[in-house]
Amino acid sequence: MIVALVGLPFVSIGIAGPLPEYAMKAAFVYNFTLFTEWPTLPNNTLKICTLESDALKHELEKFRIHQPHGATLLISKISNIEAIKDCQALYLSEEDKQRIPVILSLLENTPVLTITDVPELMGKGVMIGIKTDNKRIVFEVNTLAAKKSNLYLSSKLLSLAKVVY
Repeated sequence: MIVALVGLPFVSIGIAGPLPEYAMKAAFVYNFTLFTEWPTLPNNTLKICTLESDALKHELEKFRIHQPHGATLLISKISNIEAIKDCQALYLSEEDKQRIPVILSLLENTPVLTITDVPELMGKGVMIGIKTDNKRIVFEVNTLAAKKSNLYLSSKLLSLAKVVY
């Protein structure tokens, strides 16, 4: 798999050879946060959350030593759905699919970057969708959803997206 974020200051996770799927997705999620601006970062903390994806959370933990935007990075698996409002980025997986309408309703106009690998969620208000295309991970961006949530996505990020709407 080839990383579509080539050319951006990319944080490598120091593994030789091809990366497992969740390691690649974690790298993308982390890098998306580098090219997103939030109105504020409470307590100078950037919190990336998952709901059901233990595999992704495990891979994201490898990035905890970094300080995106000069902030402390926290990785959290959320069990209480109300707590998603305390996240700056939320990864939604196939396991979360049934709760998406409730999740997106809770996050309406809240500055939480939503990211998924579930294709049918992109048109429903999720901001960034990750997918595989010819053995490459690519992504699409819903700028309208990001603007409604008062998030600014870098033009560098948008220029690398396969689809922007």
